[in-house]
Amino acid sequence: MSRHFFDNRHFQRWLFLLGGIAFILALLKNVFLQQHPGIAYYMVEVLAFIFFLTAFYISDRNNQGLRSEIKRLGEELKDTRSIHEQKIVELESVIAGYEAKQNEETRFASYQDKVVQRLVNDPVAKTDKHHLLYLFSELFHAMAVVWYEKDKPSGRFNVQATFGLPEDFELSPFEEGEGLHGQAAADGEATKIEDIPEEYLPVNTALGKSKQYFLYLLPVVKGQKCTGLIELMTFRESDVERLWPGVMTKLVEKNII
Repeated sequence: MSRHFFDNRHFQRWLFLLGGIAFILALLKNVFLQQHPGIAYYMVEVLAFIFFLTAFYISDRNNQGLRSEIKRLGEELKDTRSIHEQKIVELESVIAGYEAKQNEETRFASYQDKVVQRLVNDPVAKTDKHHLLYLFSELFHAMAVVWYEKDKPSGRFNVQATFGLPEDFELSPFEEGEGLHGQAAADGEATKIEDIPEEYLPVNTALGKSKQYFLYLLPVVKGQKCTGLIELMTFRESDVERLWPGVMTKLVEKNII
């Protein structure tokens, strides 16, 4: 018989039917006895049949329970396997994310080191601020760069050097906390400015009239005090905002800015 036949619930009914037929046949054999066996004999036969069917019934219930348990365990195993596979996919995604982040940090550290080395090892950058700003424009693809330095007596930030601006272009000084420049100096953190209002350009930055650019304000902090600020304009986004803390620290240590 096929496995499907044994798994069919009707099969147990056939077993009970066959058991009943066997009991009837067992009773019919008494017809051929020459002497009547008595009531006790038939009671024993009936009890034997009852115990026989009870054993059959218990066996059937046990088998059904085992089949249900096997089916349940199979479904649990399938669900568990699916969950584990999903977790494996998630872990692989997390690992890939960590690897990508690590690779990005390695790439960034390498890039930062190259920028620092280029600025620190240049023999002219320490003495020529105009040349230093030229290096900034080259490294960060800037079209214009301005170097502001804080005047100790007045506390105002005055222009010390420029690159990429017309010689007759005048730039306004500012004080700490005054405007975007002053706020960047007060915060002591590199700031990126996008979507600058048209009226802002000629008054505060004086770095041109094109709207399609990014403006970076890079404060120079010495002893927790802002002593200068570099204003850098690019036509595309740059890593300078993220690079600046490490670059600035090295430039301050080497007394370049």
